Amino acid sequence: MRSENKSPSRVWLLDGGRWNLGASPPVTDRGFRYGMAVFETIAVRGGNPLFVDEHLASLAEAAAVLLSLPGKSIPLSLPEFGPDDTGVLRIYITAGDGSPTDMTIAPRVVALFEGVSGGHPDSQTARVHPEPVVPFGGGRKTANYWTSCEAQRLARVAGFDHALLEDFCGRLLSAAFGNVFFVLGGELCTPSSSLAVRPGVIRSWVMRRHPVREVEFSATRLGEISEMFVTNSRLGIMPLYFGKIRPGPVGRELRDLGVCEKIAL
Repeated sequence: MRSENKSPSRVWLLDGGRWNLGASPPVTDRGFRYGMAVFETIAVRGGNPLFVDEHLASLAEAAAVLLSLPGKSIPLSLPEFGPDDTGVLRIYITAGDGSPTDMTIAPRVVALFEGVSGGHPDSQTARVHPEPVVPFGGGRKTANYWTSCEAQRLARVAGFDHALLEDFCGRLLSAAFGNVFFVLGGELCTPSSSLAVRPGVIRSWVMRRHPVREVEFSATRLGEISEMFVTNSRLGIMPLYFGKIRPGPVGRELRDLGVCEKIAL
């Protein structure tokens, strides 16, 4: 794990097709008041945003479904970055001002960049969150993220890096902040998209590079797996310790490939 200086954080507000550095939405915005916003997290490595087309397509689709915005109603672009910028960029489309039941008339587009210093460990730890969750919006990412944040906070308090989430039927869904993969009987698996799991871009990257079976899998059976890893734009691919389960060759190989392709630090 290497160490380097962290890029400064910045915020922009899209105004008339231009990114206005330092501007932010007012507290009257429903994204602030009610969490009525959709977002995507985009990795930035050495000034280069990754998987831009995939992220913006996912963002536009979420805005169309949850905010009833036509795909071309918002000019989507990215702020400019310097060669030393490494971190994550979150792009939010908010519902704008109004009551909780008003249609979205004047959405706002906000960008928040957070610098990341150094790299990440070779592996981390996980536990199953003790309370089941109900996915909202077909797994699309919204600003109402409190359930995931609380699950992650409690995992950290208990000494773990990640919380794994299950639904009320006991089926494994995801990690609080990412998608999850596991090896069962020599086969790489991930929770099925039929369970409204988040359509993560790194999830798709893994599925393009390795055969993956989508499954509905009980979290109580996790003791049967041989390895597990989590994926998101901040970490790339992160092998996990889970109980007696240790990081294995599939996760390590994909993590090394991600480092080579610069999707992970």
